[in-house]
Amino acid sequence: MILVDEYFKQYPARKRVAEFLLRNGVSVREGSMGFAGVELSISEVARAVGVNRKVVYHTIKTIETSNALHLLFEKVEPELKVEGIAPAMNWEVLEIEVQERPAEVLHRVLGAVLSEGNEVVSVNLRNLPGEGAYISIVAEKPLKGETLRTLEGVAGIKKVLIKTPEKDKTRLVCTFCEVKYCPKKLEGGDNVED
Repeated sequence: MILVDEYFKQYPARKRVAEFLLRNGVSVREGSMGFAGVELSISEVARAVGVNRKVVYHTIKTIETSNALHLLFEKVEPELKVEGIAPAMNWEVLEIEVQERPAEVLHRVLGAVLSEGNEVVSVNLRNLPGEGAYISIVAEKPLKGETLRTLEGVAGIKKVLIKTPEKDKTRLVCTFCEVKYCPKKLEGGDNVED
């Protein structure tokens, strides 16, 4: 977010608004904020960020009067985050914090997932300046224990979090991985509690 840092370095509250808009896929066009044809109110954005309305207004004005920011913010769009719905779809999510060489880590982890005969539903690699590198992979079937144990040997991985629909998954993985399972997996359209 070097561009945002440059234009808003003297205005930390406006910078928070601009970062909020980018993170959430909110575009700025013709003086208004929104996505998919839905306009967001200045008051709601101000409340969400924790600033007053004037800060949001001035952020929009700065975006609209700067060619670089204008080009960036008019193209911003929201994105479906498959990771949030994956356990309910009976898919499994690997969320990986990466220390170094994110592309190499992605290559090795994807190789391990595909070599067990699994299908990949979604892959997301973020390596933005100023943020830690992050990989998420959504697999169609629950991953095998031996596949997860191989992650311990992949250089560059800081932490692995597994989000799964399976309650018993904690017995299958190594101490390197953290596991969270979906307590209300959807089965046959009904919520089922363990």
